[in-house]
Amino acid sequence: MHRRLFLLGGSPAFAVYADKFVQDAGGTEARRAALVGSAEGWQKFIDLITLPWKERGVTQIYPIMPDVDGSLDINGTLSVLQNATGIFIGGGYTPVYHRLYASGAVGEMIQQCYAAGVPVAGVSAGALISMEICQLVPDETGRENQEIVKGLCLAQGYLVGVHFTEWNTMPEVEEVMRTTGSHKALGIDEPACAVFEDGVFVRALGQSVHEIQM
Repeated sequence: MHRRLFLLGGSPAFAVYADKFVQDAGGTEARRAALVGSAEGWQKFIDLITLPWKERGVTQIYPIMPDVDGSLDINGTLSVLQNATGIFIGGGYTPVYHRLYASGAVGEMIQQCYAAGVPVAGVSAGALISMEICQLVPDETGRENQEIVKGLCLAQGYLVGVHFTEWNTMPEVEEVMRTTGSHKALGIDEPACAVFEDGVFVRALGQSVHEIQM
């Protein structure tokens, strides 16, 4: 069984990856965990994420989010993840997603599920924290320079930049490559999805995924 990872550059890619993700996660019988970073406005975001799934017959969808003070129900989250046949990590403030979902017991559970063959998808911040090397930009941290933190390590050997063309994130990606000594990166445009199998980039869905070497 292949381990599949779907990295979306932005919300325009939601319809692009859905056929493959729904199929890999069990089709209409899939049990989907949808992880978001804030309790504020969560229903609108969940509706946006899950509409392509529902159009393909998925009915078992389990949203996970922090409460209003930013705390996560760890036991409840672990229970949902243990029973999920597909995991989706949303977008927003990358430092918040990293704190909630890329560390501790929750991060370990996502890693275990992925290792067992449960497909994982992430958009924007969710894509960034899925990798081994995750960058936190000053606009989100309030600090002077980018921070480099360890992500979920679902794929290694690549950096990723999201909203790549739309936000002109090439300078950010190049800076992280120089800082970390990385030789390969993917710049993922908003309408595109980079697909990994067993930790290796195998194909692009939508337009466009840019391969960068240094």
